[in-house]
Amino acid sequence: MAKSEDPAKASDPIAPRADAASALGASILLTGDISGDEDLVLRGTFKGAIRLRNHSLFIERGANVEADIEAASVAVSGSLTGNIRAAGRVVLSSDARMKGDITAAKIHIRDGAQFRGSIKMAEGRA
Repeated sequence: MAKSEDPAKASDPIAPRADAASALGASILLTGDISGDEDLVLRGTFKGAIRLRNHSLFIERGANVEADIEAASVAVSGSLTGNIRAAGRVVLSSDARMKGDITAAKIHIRDGAQFRGSIKMAEGRA
């Protein structure tokens, strides 16, 4: 009998690759602007702006982010106050808490997520 996949992971449309992402640790507090050419995982507290035009941003459970974000794709499991502009998709997990506007080609809001803002569908890659 074949081993079945974890349904939570199987339905996750975007997930970080540990070997291709930078990370801000859970105990870190950072204020400023971030831009780069690799994926980014946020576990701590960040205030500012994030520009990852061709890469993904992952806001993990327990992270606290106040930022306007521009990225290829964004996955939120923590707390975000700010706007997202994504060329691809945005995923709000069941643990996500977001206040702000989303502009993206594809948006997935899972049951249990808290979202207050507006959504604008944009042309782009999904």
